[in-house]
Amino acid sequence: MLSKFLIAFTLGIFAFIAHGQSMRIGLFPNQKFTKIKFANATCNYFVIADTSFIGTLDHFSFCEISKGTSGLMDVSFQGVKKTGIKQVKVIASMHEKSIEVSGLSPAMKAKAFEGDFEIKHTDGKLLIVNLVDLETYLEGVVESEAGTGQKLEYYKVQSIISRTFAMKAMHKHAKDGFFLCNQVHCQAYLHKRNGGALIDTAVRQTKGQVMIQKDSTFAPTFFSANCGGQTCDPAHVWNESIPGLASFKDTFCIYTKQANWVKQISLSEWKRFLVETYRYPVDDSVSATMMFNWTTDSRPAFLFHPGYGIPMRDIREHFELKSAFFSVISDGTTVTIKGRGYGHGVGLCQEGAMKMAKLNYDYNQILGYYFPSFALSLIASGSL
Repeated sequence: MLSKFLIAFTLGIFAFIAHGQSMRIGLFPNQKFTKIKFANATCNYFVIADTSFIGTLDHFSFCEISKGTSGLMDVSFQGVKKTGIKQVKVIASMHEKSIEVSGLSPAMKAKAFEGDFEIKHTDGKLLIVNLVDLETYLEGVVESEAGTGQKLEYYKVQSIISRTFAMKAMHKHAKDGFFLCNQVHCQAYLHKRNGGALIDTAVRQTKGQVMIQKDSTFAPTFFSANCGGQTCDPAHVWNESIPGLASFKDTFCIYTKQANWVKQISLSEWKRFLVETYRYPVDDSVSATMMFNWTTDSRPAFLFHPGYGIPMRDIREHFELKSAFFSVISDGTTVTIKGRGYGHGVGLCQEGAMKMAKLNYDYNQILGYYFPSFALSLIASGSL
């Protein structure tokens, strides 16, 4: 049993450790967890329920947290259960160490994260917030977004645009109790970095570097997997133009892995969607012919012709296509969608940038190619 003095001293150390963190990342906020587990720690992790010290997690122990009643939680550790808890903190004793988080209800495979954690019962589920240093967070983001096996210069590019994105969208989820989440609409942050040290090197060598606009605000550094040979005007995706992001031809990605794709749709399904949703004039001979035979060499905002009022993004969403850059052909029984690229296509094309890095372009040149209207800058220390 810890003395009152030792408990107060220990909690003070915990508070100091937690204060050194920068980011608040909501982990899997769309999962309606009612029971989770912390295990397989790579250093000692201290578990605190409200103001009570519960115990120390090591590699051989685990802690389970479950939804209780009236917005409270239950905590189970080494056979002892504590009930009526408002907040649980799981705090690392060392930097750059990790612990695995898994879902027990519903089940989710264990994933390791660095940093500290806060858990609350809110809206009928458990909310998990990862408190982690910005640069450590970026290591996980870069691997989640770009994978392993790329060149150092590409990882520098991804580090800078991901850092910029994080800074610009810092309070996207403020009303939810965290800064950003770890889902793709913020940035993928699936786990701590598990690959080679090259990613760490890229993050470290670009520490503090961000892209800014002419007014010195953070730039909109959108990116997608492959633009299909032409980046997309943001207005085609979000109905509004974004200064500094214009559509242009990109020849670096056209022979890469995700440059081309094909999807087949039944003739009746294709026709029914166009007629029922947009009242497409199938009785008009010209329109009827174009509906099954239409090609494009550039990124249009609308299918066939603007006059029909059919946004390409709507077709992509309805038929779950990889991009909104495609042509249409038919053999009389099936409609074949021949597409280019993967993702929304706005901003940086990841596979194009990866190709540039393999051709020995440095990160300044790659960023300048995709974001010619933006400039590199350093964020001030302590600005988080």
